[in-house]
Amino acid sequence: TGQVMEEAGECLRRAMGCLQRAYELQPDNAATLIFLADRLIAKGDIRGAQALAERALATADTMAIQAEAHFQVARSLHASKKFDQAFDAYTKCLSLNDKHTLGMYGLGQMQLQRTDMSSAEATFQRVLERNPKCVEVLRALGYLHARLPNTKAKALEYYEREMHVLADEAAEHARQTGKSGDHAMAWMDDANLFLEAGLLYEATNARKARKAYLAASIILQRQPGNGDHIPELWNNLGALSQLTGESTESVFSELNAAAEKCARVLGARPKQRTNEVRRLENTQRTIRYNVARFYETCGLWQKAENLYQTIVAEIPAYTDARLRLAHIAYFYRANSREALAQISQAIDVDAKRPAPWLMRGNIELQRKNVQEARRAFEHVLKDIAKHDVYALCSLGNFYLAAGKSESVRASSEANASSPVAKKSRDLAQQNYKRALEFFGKCLQLDARCVAAAHGVAIAMGERGFANDARRLFQEVRDAATSGLGPLTLCTQSSDFVFKVPQPPIASVQHSVDDMRVSSDVILWAGVNTAHACVEIGNYRQAILVYESCIKRLRETTLALESQTGHFVVQAFDAHGEGAGVSEAEQAERSKVARDLQLYLARALYVQAKSSKDVKVMRMALKEMRELCEAANVKLPSD
Repeated sequence: TGQVMEEAGECLRRAMGCLQRAYELQPDNAATLIFLADRLIAKGDIRGAQALAERALATADTMAIQAEAHFQVARSLHASKKFDQAFDAYTKCLSLNDKHTLGMYGLGQMQLQRTDMSSAEATFQRVLERNPKCVEVLRALGYLHARLPNTKAKALEYYEREMHVLADEAAEHARQTGKSGDHAMAWMDDANLFLEAGLLYEATNARKARKAYLAASIILQRQPGNGDHIPELWNNLGALSQLTGESTESVFSELNAAAEKCARVLGARPKQRTNEVRRLENTQRTIRYNVARFYETCGLWQKAENLYQTIVAEIPAYTDARLRLAHIAYFYRANSREALAQISQAIDVDAKRPAPWLMRGNIELQRKNVQEARRAFEHVLKDIAKHDVYALCSLGNFYLAAGKSESVRASSEANASSPVAKKSRDLAQQNYKRALEFFGKCLQLDARCVAAAHGVAIAMGERGFANDARRLFQEVRDAATSGLGPLTLCTQSSDFVFKVPQPPIASVQHSVDDMRVSSDVILWAGVNTAHACVEIGNYRQAILVYESCIKRLRETTLALESQTGHFVVQAFDAHGEGAGVSEAEQAERSKVARDLQLYLARALYVQAKSSKDVKVMRMALKEMRELCEAANVKLPSD
């Protein structure tokens, strides 16, 4: 390559010598002036280039040369940021030669500058038709669609096409030079392509977003400064690593790199409160917030709490940190008073933000204060955001629970035809109908809302359509396995009833998956599928599904213990805090394990009794014996 560069330099020197000689022989020759203007622009002499191009325009004797002269004038004005004059010059160039590809590209840039997006797109598309592998045009179209509403997918399509073109160029270069292996990343040198793509991927695919940001980081680390000027990149990598379930070592390394880069750049800046300094300080707080979320994932509640408290001490209006403090206070400290106090402070800061109200409703629902919960969710829908999916789904859950309560009351009446029993049945049907209305609105807003679909299935099951409910539960389980839709389902129901779904609060930046067992949508969709199989008398299938649910619970518990153990203990024991699953979560998982074993024992018993299968009966008795032993209940040995 060194030889190629040397030969190219020699050719360029010879060409410039020829141009200089041509200029000496005929100083007003338009073609010579245009070539010289082009070289001056390349060397950065914009004023000299414009003067030569204007001289060429005055002496040009053909439309083609006039068009080229207008193009060089337009380039000079463009470089001087005289965009209106450059627009006129590009337009004149194309009026003389409508096939001038570079003139089209320049005009499209000026149209972008004027925010005339539709005209810019049409111009760039004309260029792309002539040059389908032009990376500059693909980049421009990606940039354009990234800034238009509802065309982000189109922007990603253009960015991906540019990546493929660059990868093909790298492969061709490797073939010509006789190199083997993948040289695509070594060939690419523009981190902005991957930064733009990563930003768009964040909304749709966390893994692709992380991959794009990793590519950008590799390119930046090859350049002077190692990307220190954008610590946000490493912060986003750390947050996405949490979302995609990367190792704790990776998350810690990326967040630590973000913090170091941010501190290094801040230390090199003057102490004045410039916009750049404010940006870096805000980034530093965001990194601190994500580190706290990482600590939560590792079970280091006190460390997370300390960081959140530091953030709200600096910025009292940082409501995301307050909501995390409320979450820790309630779910891990069992301190509802402190949790509600934090939520109240968040509401005082911004009463029009849905997230604090939704968390208040969620906590009140957990505390069995159903009317307070309903008021919080209704407040969101009436006064803040009438299309909030979480509030709609939560109200669906509320009416679902109310319908179940009335159904239980009706079934407890000795006389099924009594006025009290009839009234309870009517109220149950009304509540189920209201629940279906709210769940239906959720699905209209988000067809992938697993929690709403789960709620519909439960309402169908409770109303007696167990077979339809079973099919829908299975669809929910399949969707969750494929990674679609919201993930949180609560398990407050007791005994042998369908579990009521509850969507997550999507209120915190870069939030990671909730570790509680109540968040495992695959588990609860399976449990409800098995329940529905029992309702329709398909005990054999119910047994298989219960067994798969028990297996999943064991596997996720082991994975959680592993995640919050090995690395965290090594990395943070020096700070004096243990890590692991909270006592409340351990107790909840133990309770769920007992319930699942009981459900399995029931299904086995009924199946054995109906089929007169001694082997299955022994399996049922084995499960019951294990349950009794765990509860310290002694049974006869025979």
